Amino acid sequence: MVGVTFVKKQNQSARRKAIADRKKQHAKFIQETLNKWDTSGTGALNFEELRNWLTDITEQKTKPDDGEVKWVQSMANFAKAGLAKERGGEASTVLEASVLPEDFKLAAQAWMSYVDSKEEIDAMFKKFDKDHSAYLDKPQLAELLTALNEGEPVPDAEVDWVLSTSDTLGNGVITPPELSKALSLWYAREPDEGTKLPTIEKPNEKMTTTSVIKVVPSKRANQSSRRKEIVEKKKKHKQFIKDTLDKWDKSGTGALSFEELQNWLSDISAGEKATEDEVHWVQVMAQKEKVLVGTFKKKEDLFDASVLPEDFVAAVEVWMAYKDSKEEIEAMFAKYDTDGSDSLDREQLKSLLKDLNDGVDPEDGEVDWVFTNADQLGNGAITKPELKKALGLWYARDDGDSSGRTASVGGDPIAAAAAAAPPPAAAAAPAAPAAPAKPIKTAAVTLEELKSIKRVNQAARRKDIARKREARSDFIQETLAKWDKSGTGALTFEELKAWLSDNSVGGPATDDEVKWIASLANMDKIKDKAMAASASVLPQDFVAAAKAWMAYKESKDEIEAVFAKFDTDQSGALDKAQLTQLLKKLNDDVAPNDSEVDWVMENADQIGNGQITKPELSKATALWFALVDSDGNEEAAKAAVAAPPKEEAKPAPAAAPAAAPAAAATPQGATTGQPVKA
Repeated sequence: MVGVTFVKKQNQSARRKAIADRKKQHAKFIQETLNKWDTSGTGALNFEELRNWLTDITEQKTKPDDGEVKWVQSMANFAKAGLAKERGGEASTVLEASVLPEDFKLAAQAWMSYVDSKEEIDAMFKKFDKDHSAYLDKPQLAELLTALNEGEPVPDAEVDWVLSTSDTLGNGVITPPELSKALSLWYAREPDEGTKLPTIEKPNEKMTTTSVIKVVPSKRANQSSRRKEIVEKKKKHKQFIKDTLDKWDKSGTGALSFEELQNWLSDISAGEKATEDEVHWVQVMAQKEKVLVGTFKKKEDLFDASVLPEDFVAAVEVWMAYKDSKEEIEAMFAKYDTDGSDSLDREQLKSLLKDLNDGVDPEDGEVDWVFTNADQLGNGAITKPELKKALGLWYARDDGDSSGRTASVGGDPIAAAAAAAPPPAAAAAPAAPAAPAKPIKTAAVTLEELKSIKRVNQAARRKDIARKREARSDFIQETLAKWDKSGTGALTFEELKAWLSDNSVGGPATDDEVKWIASLANMDKIKDKAMAASASVLPQDFVAAAKAWMAYKESKDEIEAVFAKFDTDQSGALDKAQLTQLLKKLNDDVAPNDSEVDWVMENADQIGNGQITKPELSKATALWFALVDSDGNEEAAKAAVAAPPKEEAKPAPAAAPAAAPAAAATPQGATTGQPVKA
């Protein structure tokens, strides 16, 4: 049996059996619960049946009151209520509905967790429920949170967030069972997180019964200490803002205008006056998050805007990092700013990059990419504070093919910010420079550290990259010259079929195989699977197409053997029933669920014909084993299959199309691992 390359399957049989055992136990638990407590015979537990069951499953036989039963109902029906609300329905009706069998486990977990902390919750209610209403309204909740916050008043936005997120019943107050969730949210939340969440929303990994509703008393000491630290930081931050405003906000606006910011920065620099470019740069860097979300529509709005108190810390941090490297920056400007303009134009930057590149001229596209992404002020030049980012981009940039990086944005920091953001996945040709492959942390790296990066082999590496580009270009030109009979500058379906057939084993490429290659080549540009499978393949995708085809050919014999066994009607494709039989065989004869088969079918059906064709079999089996490995987590399974293999790719054979340069990437989402022989 040959396995999918990246999946370790030594213990998979045991794990699948364990999963099957858990499913059987869960089914037994549901059946026993229904047999004993579903006295109405509805196949679910109504209000009183739920109360009787909850009473029985606690060791002390604690009988829940009406409010507690309603809360358990709401926790069990939480996800369904969220879906109902999304679709325009009435969430409250769903929250109060009978509890269905698939939610019994969730209901039991919620109730047991609440019972475990009931004594503590009752003590808190006795202290803060001063009107004995059996619930906490907003002022009472605020008082409780203030006590937990070491006496520091809690902002209204935080109280609203805890209230709206914990109020599972949706009645605008916190009942005893909801307090457990409120406390967990309060202790687990990040400082300064003021986002108000809806009362009903779909659960996610961070919001589960065990992680949200349960407060673990043993962890409270550390949490209290952490809250103290947060409070202390907030106090220091407030004092810093107050001191800054008292000294530098001469206009009394509660913010720093351009002149006031300039005076503040100059004072930090021991009296050396900050230039206009430097102040503008600090404005951009301190407010970059606001720039990215579109707060400023044009650069004049940004430069005219005062810096608000919440941005003072960011302003100081970027300014101090810049001042630490000012001496080195001045030395570089003395050498390359040949016209004394206090900024570097494109040609001056190119000279600097050439020297950093061991005398090898950087390509125009590379210069443009660094120039555009480092020009944070959008004035078409690299100023002194921007030089550090330019150097960081140059050294940290990906050494792969950067020919696709084009510079078309300049003269506006707002447009530059948009250009620096990753392009949408569906975009075929981004109009602005793509973000570098690795994050740049220039504020934490000095120029001396950047210059100390090992560059002994850099010139040789650059030449190697150039050779790869040349080989790639030659490969594309040769392919077009031989197979592009229509002269369109791309390969149509028939031309692609002829190219693949010329390098096929055991007969010409089938239509399904050609569609599969076309869909892989076009999947990032055309979202409709059927359209992607019939579209022409562009030159930039020839290498990826060749790699996918060669990987498929290597496993063709095994694929044929699997099809000979499970393609019982010899249609050349597996329908759902046939795929089910294959997955059952791989699953130690334990039948997979319908939903699992549907998921594998949907995600492996690359060409969109509702079946699994031969070239799609590798991905189908890879998805199945990844699903097993992730214990049924579909998103994790998809991510595992989409991730590139860790090991180095083997060099391709010399014959075309396998002669494609080895540096080319396989299309995202393509699986080249071999399928399992059943």
